[in-house]
Amino acid sequence: MRENRPDESAAYDVEPMTMSLMGKLFGVPLVIIGSIVAGAILVVLLFGGPAAPQQRTIADILQSLEASSGQKSMGVLLPQEKELWQMALELAKRLEKKDTEISETELPVIADRLAAMIRSELHRVDSPTGTKEEAERRSGRLRFLIHALGHTGRAEAFEPLLEVVQSGREPYVADAIRRLADLRSVAGIEMDRAVEPVIRAMNASSRRETRLVAATALGAICPPNDAHAVCALSAVRLTSEGELAWSASVALAHLGNANGKITLLDMLDRKFWEEGDRYEKIDEAGNVRRYRMPSDRVEVLMAAAIDAASRLDDADLWESVLRLKSDKSAEVRAAALAAEQRRRVRDTKG
Repeated sequence: MRENRPDESAAYDVEPMTMSLMGKLFGVPLVIIGSIVAGAILVVLLFGGPAAPQQRTIADILQSLEASSGQKSMGVLLPQEKELWQMALELAKRLEKKDTEISETELPVIADRLAAMIRSELHRVDSPTGTKEEAERRSGRLRFLIHALGHTGRAEAFEPLLEVVQSGREPYVADAIRRLADLRSVAGIEMDRAVEPVIRAMNASSRRETRLVAATALGAICPPNDAHAVCALSAVRLTSEGELAWSASVALAHLGNANGKITLLDMLDRKFWEEGDRYEKIDEAGNVRRYRMPSDRVEVLMAAAIDAASRLDDADLWESVLRLKSDKSAEVRAAALAAEQRRRVRDTKG
């Protein structure tokens, strides 16, 4: 049984998707990567987070975290690593509810302060000090700071998140890519600048999670039919299998490209999921183990495939989508019916 502390394996050695995490994180296009980044937060909330809500203001949390990062010298007694890690987690969760927690005028300042801490901490993690557990908590704290910055929803978050991606430092690249994609609709951001760094991360990283997050995010941040993204995603689809190939195919469809058609047809076929061991787990020794895909996971992946296929004007894909209106799963039926309705609206307008 795992010890309840925020090390990397505890944060990321989790099920690729659970019902509690699929929750429209980016909408259907990006549900495939829902728990890979957000999983860290779920695990600590369930097992390693504070036992009770803390009566701290946002300003108090920022002040303590800044002091621990060397950003400001305030003559305060620094909390222990565990408490600092919990503060970073609390800050990330509270910023998820920023509409009720924080005024709009405070957010730019908070984003700037978080950016300064992230830049400082990103260099500190390369030279860990203290015990292994303290180093792991410090690393976890940085990951929560990255999540918190993304949750500000501010244009000021873009540049420091892009810097994390360009740094190539793992495992923080995946966290930053996920949060960059969250900012895709924020005014004043040149999201096109993130496309090449994300493609490089997808191609260069040895971490499966980073490659999966990058592939999926490209479907959200790239302009339609972006030639470099289409080429990179097509190569990933052809040279990979499992979740990475599925994610690349979904992303391609969201860019208006049908290079992933064959993979999408498999994803739209319930027999494909039920007759093979599609669920892949890699143990600590690097051994790959395969199991039957959990039924709730099948529903999520099929819904993602329906949404992706419905964006392409392909007769074979549409036949498969419409066939799923009679699927045994209510969620899959609803996704197919919604896709059909969207098509009717488009045809009426067109």
